[in-house]
Parts: sequence; structure tokens; C-alpha cells
Amino acid sequence: MKCLPYILTLAFVLCLSACETSRTYYGETANDVNKEQQHYRLDLSNKRLVKLPDNILQQTELRTLNLSGNLGLDITKTLSTICQLPNLHILILNDLQLNTLPEAIKDCHALTQISLVNNPNLSFNEAFTVLSSLNLEFVDLSNNQLSEIPKTLGNLKTLRDLRLSNNHIHQANSYQTLAKLPRLFSLWLDNNELTKLPKEIGLLNTVGYLYLDDNYLTKLPPSMRFMRRLSAIWLGHNCFDQVPVTLADRGILMAFLNNNKITDIGERFRTGHFFVKGIVLDYNYLDNDQRKESAKIFNNTFIYSDDNQYQKSTLKPCANAKLSG
Repeated sequence: MKCLPYILTLAFVLCLSACETSRTYYGETANDVNKEQQHYRLDLSNKRLVKLPDNILQQTELRTLNLSGNLGLDITKTLSTICQLPNLHILILNDLQLNTLPEAIKDCHALTQISLVNNPNLSFNEAFTVLSSLNLEFVDLSNNQLSEIPKTLGNLKTLRDLRLSNNHIHQANSYQTLAKLPRLFSLWLDNNELTKLPKEIGLLNTVGYLYLDDNYLTKLPPSMRFMRRLSAIWLGHNCFDQVPVTLADRGILMAFLNNNKITDIGERFRTGHFFVKGIVLDYNYLDNDQRKESAKIFNNTFIYSDDNQYQKSTLKPCANAKLSG
């Protein structure tokens, strides 16, 4: 059994490389505009602003701007102003009760990342049409009550990282739309109330990091073997009772299966060859015999962990497992 620090280190590296919004730009984040200083990160969120600070256009080195929660802002005028900033790469427009995204954003030529979290009334079909003129690499659409992905998202051809956390994206056609993104590498579908994945997920052959935590999954579709670039998958807090067979059939560099209902590794891993370089099975229901057997089965993996197992007598049914197909 390998040491937990290796797991934490690898997870940290993977998360940093996948999530562009984690990147720190040039020191501290300012909360107010100081005309005597050039800011690189500026957080003006939840300040009840009705207009931007008068001297914001002097911040020519500004990289990141957070305007979330300022419901009094005229978003068209706001975008017309801030898009004059030549180095603005990251724009955060969360919790603004947006209905439309003004075309003024097309003038934010340096923009590569945008967050539109918790704007459920936004016309996303139109918004993606407007955003398609920009070279966006990261988009955050979490908490928007999305049940499917508008086809116009497929026009964001430079997109690498897409966060769809806390939505309700179950439809197969949504995955067909995602497959039209030729550079998509990191995809968040955590907290989407998924009881199963459609076979169309196999179309996502550019995705390398897939986040499926906090759903109700009991198995993975065989079509995932066509996801040729998939190297790490997050499956924590789901309803698996065995290690998914698909992981053995296609192979995986790293799989996180913590906090599931796993009581048995499964016959596929006992009897057949597989390629898994790292696996985390913490907080499941493996008894001592299962843990010993599993440690032997995964003896050649770079990372293996099964710490903090629960007693089988405490095993409870998974919340929406009865809905799984």
C-alpha cells in the first residue's frame, strides 16, 4: 500500500493543471481601486455598485476582475467600459440575475476565462453565440439549473475547461454538443444528479480529466473506452458497490473512488489483466480480507489507498440508487 502523501500530491497537481481559475496572478487581490497602484487582480463583488469606480480604466495591467453580486450595475455600460482594459483575461459575473449577455463583451479581446455561475435566467443559447467570437479557454456555468446544453456551446472552439457543476445535465444530446469542442480537456459534471451516463459520453475523446463526484452512479458505460485521452477520473461520493469494470477494460492512470458503497473489488480485477496506475478507495466498506486482497491486486499501482473503511453493518442504500438504469 502506497503512502497517502503521494495521493495528495498527485491530486493537487492534477487539480492545478486542470482548473485554470486556480491560477494566481501577480500577488494579492485588491478589493478597491487605488489610483496610485496598478492592480492585477481586483475583487469588487457584492459591493452594491451601481457604477464602476471612476478610475478603473487606469488599471491597464488588470488581469482578473470579479463583479459578482452587484445587481445595480448596468451590465451593457459595464462591459463597454471594462472591455477597454487591454489585459483583462478573467471576468467573473456570478449572481447577477442576467437575462442576456450584451454584445459589448465581444470587445473584451484578451478575455480567456469567464464565470457565469448562478445566472439561471440567462439565455445561454444567445450568450454562447456572442461568446463564440472570443478565444475562451475556461467557462464556469455552475448552478444554472441547466437540464441540457444549448447547441451553440459547440461554437466555442478554443474551450479547454468547462465547469457544469450543480446542474441537471442528463440528456444524451448534451454530450453530442460537448463532442463538438475540439480542445475540451477538463470537464466538471459533479452534483448533476446523474444516475447513469449515456453511451454518448464516449464521444468525448479529447477529455483528459473528468469530474463526476457527488452523483448517484452505479456503473460506467463501456463506451468510455473510446475516451482515448482520459487519464484521471473523479468518482467520489457515488453509489458504486464494486470498482467499475470499465476502468479495467479501458485502463486509467488515476481513479478516485472514495466515499462509495464498495464492498468488493469485483471479479474482473481478480481474473483479468488491467491497466490502472493509481486508485483511491478510502471511506468504503471493504472488510479486512477484501483490503488484503485488494492490496495484492493493485500491488503494481503507483498509488493505492483504502484507508478509513466503514463497517458493513452501517451500510445504507444510496439515495437515488433505485433510479439507476
